[in-house]
Amino acid sequence: MKIVFAGVVPKELTIPESNEDKFSFSHDGRRLALCDGASESFDSKLWAEVLSTLFVDDPKVGSDWVAIALRSYSAVYDHGTMSWSKQAAFERGSFATLLGVEEDSTHNSVEILAVGDSVALLISGGELVQSWPYSDPECFKQRPNLLATVNTHNNFVGQSGFWTEHGKTFDLEGLDNPILLCMTDALGEWALRQTLPGGEGLSELLSVSSEDELITLVERERAAKRMRVDDSTLIVLSFVRESEDGLPLT
Repeated sequence: MKIVFAGVVPKELTIPESNEDKFSFSHDGRRLALCDGASESFDSKLWAEVLSTLFVDDPKVGSDWVAIALRSYSAVYDHGTMSWSKQAAFERGSFATLLGVEEDSTHNSVEILAVGDSVALLISGGELVQSWPYSDPECFKQRPNLLATVNTHNNFVGQSGFWTEHGKTFDLEGLDNPILLCMTDALGEWALRQTLPGGEGLSELLSVSSEDELITLVERERAAKRMRVDDSTLIVLSFVRESEDGLPLT
């Protein structure tokens, strides 16, 4: 698995540090995590970073996994030195999505874990093959579960059907040079709308090769009210199969 493009357009271009999207990619190229921190949170940027970093190290998301993430997040803050207003905000919590991708080269497939509304679109030959967790752009109107720094909000992670509800396997067998588009919600919603009859923007998104081109596309669609104003991250992954001698298969 290889990143062929990664770019982000902050909700406010003049304040790039306001971006609350974070992603991590494992050193062995097998895992990617993309997280979108919720803006109303205390420090969603840090929480998104903790979650994405932990997933590429350990993709076995469950109650124990969340507990490790919570300890990493809490260790950054000294609660006793905070002002009362910061303490109150801290106790209300931080929230973030998690889109986790893990390649299974043995079975020529990719496992997708989606908590929240960041999405993955599997593309082959310029056409949508499969998407997760949403296939209908209207689903973005729902209020999704998010991972939280207040652990009572994470009870759904420990339920027996968690992986069935939030996980999906994409089969790559027989596809023509498949790629995976991983996106946070505003861009993902727009991209899914482009796959509907009359949508014309998917081919332009697939042709994006620089952050400037992504910024141009996003700014134009925001101005036309076709895309919500929010941090917008696009990561494009390709999959290279290898023969027994380690050479790429064509």
